[in-house]
Amino acid sequence: MPQFICEARSANDLLRSDCFWIAGRVAIRHKKTVTILFALVLLFLNICLAQEPKLLHGPEEVAISSHHLTKRPVSPMQQGQFIEILCNLIPSITAQQVVSTSFEAAPPCRVAYKGDADQIPRPWYPDGAVQVTQYSLDTDHPFNGARSQKIEIPIEHARAGISQDGFYLKKGVAYTLRLHMRSDRPLRVNASLHGGGGLVAGPVSLGQSGTEWNAAEAQLLAECTLNDATLTIDFEGPGTLWLDRIYLIGSDAVLGIWRPDVVAALSAMHPAVIRFGGSTIEDYDWQSSIGPWDQRQPFTTIWGGLEENFVGIDEFIQLCRLINAEPLLCVRWTGMKPADAAAEVEYCNGSAATHWGALRAKNGHPEPYGVRYWQIGNEVGNPDYDNTVAAFAAAMKNVDPNIKLISSFPTPELLAAAGSSFNYLAPHHYEIDDLVKEQQDLARLADWIAHSGGDKDIRVAVTEWNTTGGDFGLHRGMLQTLGNALSVSRYLNLLQRYADLVEIANRSNLSDSFGSGFLETGPGWIYKTPAYYAQQMYAQAAGSYPVMIRRSTLEAWPLQVPDLSATLSADSKTLRIYAVNSSPQAKSIRFHLEDVSGEVSGGFVEMLDDREHSLTTEVMNSRDDPNRVSSHRQPLSGLGKTFDFTFQPFALTELDLKLSH
Repeated sequence: MPQFICEARSANDLLRSDCFWIAGRVAIRHKKTVTILFALVLLFLNICLAQEPKLLHGPEEVAISSHHLTKRPVSPMQQGQFIEILCNLIPSITAQQVVSTSFEAAPPCRVAYKGDADQIPRPWYPDGAVQVTQYSLDTDHPFNGARSQKIEIPIEHARAGISQDGFYLKKGVAYTLRLHMRSDRPLRVNASLHGGGGLVAGPVSLGQSGTEWNAAEAQLLAECTLNDATLTIDFEGPGTLWLDRIYLIGSDAVLGIWRPDVVAALSAMHPAVIRFGGSTIEDYDWQSSIGPWDQRQPFTTIWGGLEENFVGIDEFIQLCRLINAEPLLCVRWTGMKPADAAAEVEYCNGSAATHWGALRAKNGHPEPYGVRYWQIGNEVGNPDYDNTVAAFAAAMKNVDPNIKLISSFPTPELLAAAGSSFNYLAPHHYEIDDLVKEQQDLARLADWIAHSGGDKDIRVAVTEWNTTGGDFGLHRGMLQTLGNALSVSRYLNLLQRYADLVEIANRSNLSDSFGSGFLETGPGWIYKTPAYYAQQMYAQAAGSYPVMIRRSTLEAWPLQVPDLSATLSADSKTLRIYAVNSSPQAKSIRFHLEDVSGEVSGGFVEMLDDREHSLTTEVMNSRDDPNRVSSHRQPLSGLGKTFDFTFQPFALTELDLKLSH
């Protein structure tokens, strides 16, 4: 092992100060020329250390073996994602743009990131001849929800209505406006999109209203691109008009509801599994989120806010199938019975001849979805759950014996009571920057399974993970930094080493989520956070096997810099080395391929770092600079069996090496 000239207590700054102290003491105590020269040499060495520590020692020696650390390859489902019914999360990824579609009261969200800026208010407001018009929210006979918008114009030929700002329009895209209306007499209702000093689309006629609720629909073709357009719905008096369940969706929406830029970004990550669930599930009625959007009622989640209810299990599953990801559904346990969970399985997986399968067919999908992964309960852990969950599992399996079941919070008591019911135990890891703690949790779960799992092959599904599950307020911004991406990368290195145990891991959360989303969106814009790119890079290791690494450093693995993980493809033709350098200094490594068949003939290096090389981990992407922290790659030429590589400061590096035999 390379020897340091001065032994460091903990870091290079201590090394430099120790050398400087020794040199000073020698120069003071002795006057002989040789001694003075020795002192000057030590001073020079201190300067060298300050500039380039590797001048004093060679690169760290790292041997990579073809010996597999695990019997199983890295599962592609380790790069899973998570969509939660949480305040503005679903609206941030859907193409439906109207806020307050049914004029319901929206309670504030219970948590915050940037306070009032988390969700910019977009109220409906009176427009037109408001001086002679009366506006009220009417609870008598609404079409959807608890109330509708009532507009009374008593004056002949006066024109008035309601407007809402904040719509993004793209030139050439047709936007479908759909609403429900009734009136005290026949009234002709119009709609338009305008902004930037003029009309952008319309006006178009929504037809004539009657005394009973009827649906009205119109197409508005955008003549230009605009980031802050206004939607106006109005009519000419005299008369009284009621409006309810209003929504606007562009023709470029994927599957009729999803933002195309979000789907493109999600697809590019290659997530093999996406979870739908979260805290709201334990107070969620899945049956209220199926069927026509017109009939679905907005509801308040346990996080606060108002969920407009355009995304239920149908929309979620269809998105997963579109991008070749497995859907993972979390079913409600609180207040439910086993038959309720079985009904949800039958809706998704039953034939059209079954009761719930027939309803799915009526809702537009006659073929079963074939959802394989089901979690029973979210973050539930108590004796009642332990004692009843086996009955839930049996009822669900009775509908479809092929499904795989995932527990809520795992405990020894749960394993003792119902462990044989599950294929997976599901911890949540929200302190991934404490790798020792998370490794201890995985080791503990492995021990529980070994002692209580019997002959059943039980594995782990970390159905939620992140650096924090709280820290609300401005501190939550750390989740968008390069530093957080490096923490994410080290956790993914850990998961690779536990490939035998951990098959599924769902990062929390996909979008928005008070700053924790992999994607951040707004009207007409989107950017990817640094952690997005990290997980995208690790997805390339799916199907390969973690291999043995031996290092010359004496540091314990949590302190090793860079943090390393290596995988070898099933055909032994591709070696991938992931290196997370969380330090402000470049780190050189000399790699030796010990018993790896062949030598490195080429490949590429991919790096996630700060484009400006500012040597701080606090940098992040933004709407104005979406690619400051992103991944980039360049080719590598033949390196042989032994090669040196220098890993840059504050960077994730992947060496994708092709082996010639």
